[in-house]
Amino acid sequence: MRRALLSLFVMGWLALLAAPQGVQAVEAPLSDPALEVRAQNLAREIRCVVCENEPVALSSAEIAVDMRKAIRERIAAGDSDAQVRRFFADRYGEFVLLRPRVGVDTIALWVTPLVLLLFGGLGLYLASRRSQAAPMSAPTVDDAQAMAALKEFENKSSSD
Repeated sequence: MRRALLSLFVMGWLALLAAPQGVQAVEAPLSDPALEVRAQNLAREIRCVVCENEPVALSSAEIAVDMRKAIRERIAAGDSDAQVRRFFADRYGEFVLLRPRVGVDTIALWVTPLVLLLFGGLGLYLASRRSQAAPMSAPTVDDAQAMAALKEFENKSSSD
């Protein structure tokens, strides 16, 4: 059993070592240098849907290669930068944009924690003011009896 597990472990490592590392497809640049610059800038603004925290310009995932090709195709077809961004946002959702559009949902996402923090601070402030403003109540009969019993106990223990 141990030998079988060890051999599987070794074969897994050998497979990882034999796999091609960092292979990227060579993409044909656009004929117009200005269009190529636009394509490269857009590739830095669109998130790889596999890597998620990496723009397609830096990703070596197969889908990132396809996304870079789609960017070049859309630009060659005459789409504006906004149209290319909208194409990917419609297909993959707003998450694909590294700089999503500012809308009601994104504003709510940023403002809600601040509002909750302000309400929490206001609640703590009001609670502390209320506890400071409440006067100390006079001791009840039970409290007075407890105080007398405590004094009596102290007197007994100090006399012993």
